[in-house]
Amino acid sequence: MTTSFTEAACVAETAALCGESPVWDARHRVLRWVDIANHQVHAFDPATSINTTFKLPFLVSAVLLLVGSDDLVVATARGLALLNLKTEQLDILHDPEPDLTGNRLNDCKADPQGNLFAGTMSEGAKGPTGSLWRYQGNDPRKLVDGLTVSNGLGWSPDARRFYLVDSAAGKIYAFDHHPESGALSNRTVLASRTPEKGKPDGLCVDRDGNIWVALWDGGRVECLSPEGKILRQIKLRAQRPTSCCFGGDDLKRLYITSAAIGVDTPDLDGGLFAIDVETPGLTATAVRWQA
Repeated sequence: MTTSFTEAACVAETAALCGESPVWDARHRVLRWVDIANHQVHAFDPATSINTTFKLPFLVSAVLLLVGSDDLVVATARGLALLNLKTEQLDILHDPEPDLTGNRLNDCKADPQGNLFAGTMSEGAKGPTGSLWRYQGNDPRKLVDGLTVSNGLGWSPDARRFYLVDSAAGKIYAFDHHPESGALSNRTVLASRTPEKGKPDGLCVDRDGNIWVALWDGGRVECLSPEGKILRQIKLRAQRPTSCCFGGDDLKRLYITSAAIGVDTPDLDGGLFAIDVETPGLTATAVRWQA
């Protein structure tokens, strides 16, 4: 793959204030995602181009699939929660940082074994008080602290490498990851970006091990090699791309969320974008949560 510039198409003009956390639900062939600022969980059906919305009573920053259930796990202002879309019931599961009132959950994903990784961010708090947590079943363990905006979680195809973004610092970190224990070690900076080039936000990984990362205020998604080299850049008619994931039956369609919040002259900001790529992505893992 060589460095190239292409443009993603807007598939839904949703005007989300802060679209985030896209995940492909292969069971229902829909893309699930959230609008953090509007407290909404969305489902986009590419077969019909219809986007449906579910409103929560408070902020929601991430949505995840759940093993053996159509219920969803969501990250909210009150902690991790279980969402039943049919009954509209929302049950709080756990808040990893109840004493840090300036913090909230941000990006969350399940590792290849179904353990939930949950990042927190400093919101209104002074200093880097954000952390990364790992839940084995429902038992939390802190893996990384000293973060400001924990973001962009992803694993290499063999699960031996783990990627984590601190958006405020403009850095994408790479760790050695032990799949069985979840232990992280040997943190290095895979890539860093200055604010004028856009802040790294959400990311995903393809089957070749390349990392696709959205650049907030950068108007693009970058595809990086496992060594951090830019291989490809995808432009959007949106200033603030927020995250990306692979979807479709063959996992060869890259979906990109974006944010309209804070944009002075919005174009398609807040829209949902997509582009077909050659290398498929990795299947989204559902969470194994033990009540």
